[in-house]
Amino acid sequence: MKQWLMILYVILGFSLYGCGGSSGGGNSHTQASLRVIHAGADAPKVNILANQSALVDGLDYGESSGFKQVASQNYNVKVNAQLPDQTTPTVLTEDYDLKAERNYSAIALGSVADNTLEVLVVENADSAVASGYVRIQAVHGSPAVPTVDVYVTAPGDDVNTASPTLTLSYRQFSDQLSVPAGDYRIRIAPEGTKTVVFDSGTVPLASGTDLLVTAAPNVYGGNTTSPVVLVAASGSGASVIFDQTTGADLRAVHGVADAPAVNVVLNNSATPAVADLTYLNESPFLQVPAGTQDVTVNVPSLTTDVLKDVPVPLEQGKFYNAIVLGSVDASDAFDIELLPFEEDRRKVATEAKVSLVHGSVSAGTVDVYITPTADISSASPTISNFAYKQTITGVGLMPGEAVISVTPAGSKTVAIGPLTVNFEGGKLYGAVAQDAASGGAPLGVNGFDELN
Repeated sequence: MKQWLMILYVILGFSLYGCGGSSGGGNSHTQASLRVIHAGADAPKVNILANQSALVDGLDYGESSGFKQVASQNYNVKVNAQLPDQTTPTVLTEDYDLKAERNYSAIALGSVADNTLEVLVVENADSAVASGYVRIQAVHGSPAVPTVDVYVTAPGDDVNTASPTLTLSYRQFSDQLSVPAGDYRIRIAPEGTKTVVFDSGTVPLASGTDLLVTAAPNVYGGNTTSPVVLVAASGSGASVIFDQTTGADLRAVHGVADAPAVNVVLNNSATPAVADLTYLNESPFLQVPAGTQDVTVNVPSLTTDVLKDVPVPLEQGKFYNAIVLGSVDASDAFDIELLPFEEDRRKVATEAKVSLVHGSVSAGTVDVYITPTADISSASPTISNFAYKQTITGVGLMPGEAVISVTPAGSKTVAIGPLTVNFEGGKLYGAVAQDAASGGAPLGVNGFDELN
């Protein structure tokens, strides 16, 4: 614990840098504005208090608090880290003097794992955006990406004949740029090259738009070639702009104990996206277009599809699993069906992240225990009444050794486990509770990632 607190103390120490622009001229002569932007890809959620009042609660990666108007005065600021054991230790207490008619954007940058996370504060004068114009300020916030040229052009302009709008290295930020409202395209290339590594496609910017845009590490699904996303912070929040080629990631899982190998077909393609997938196995993540994918599951030796054109909606930048569950046995009540669910796969250095699926047709409703030892006699379930087809994802656990035990709901009789796991911060652990290969007991798990 002491090690993590020291890391977080270093992470969240504020350094003031500044000059530039505004939140839109909304401050009185006695007020300042402050917002916090989370661009630390492996950092936990944070709470921030100013003079004992909550300023930000549970701010996650890719989010912004939006501007909070506060009296211009000295503030005692506390930063609390949200840890998986439900504690929120104060890791920083400092005083800051916020000036009237000034806006402060505190941006978390860097990496917890590399002990490089810090907060960069950009200070701007408060002024309104001119009518018919938009205002943009850019920040290079991706530590693994070298110095880049940024092109802000009309959507149809050829980048090969364009001059860079900006050149920025890590932690540098631009002045605020005022341009006429309209459609724009943002492209990023290594300095001195035309090799585009990020392409926003067409971005419509309405009159009065005022954005601080941070190029942050891409830890999202659907694109492994673009190293960054753009966290576009307005006065009220933030949105993530993806490279225009970004889709979603989809993984297929065979969870039918008494079924043979299957093919998984997307959108009636003549070629299976996944071929000959056997029980207790899963495909790699497949990058597919965002939108609705029609999923068909068939057995190669049969002419009738097991599942036909099951619509699965997929959002840009997200990860999904599609698990084939049920039983071939017509005498039971478990028809074969597709269970799609979104998975939280952002790695956080201060926690191990767990995703679980109940896929056993024989187990009934269960309780899941995650305990320091195999003794659960006096323990309460970590997850109670976990029913067939239920999923959980993104459950954070403190790093260290723990024991997983699964029992029938309300019982202390272990049906799966006990399984001892050394949970490591910054890693993912996934499992599907399943029947034996021929169905029924002994029950077991199909493990993913660090449990594979």
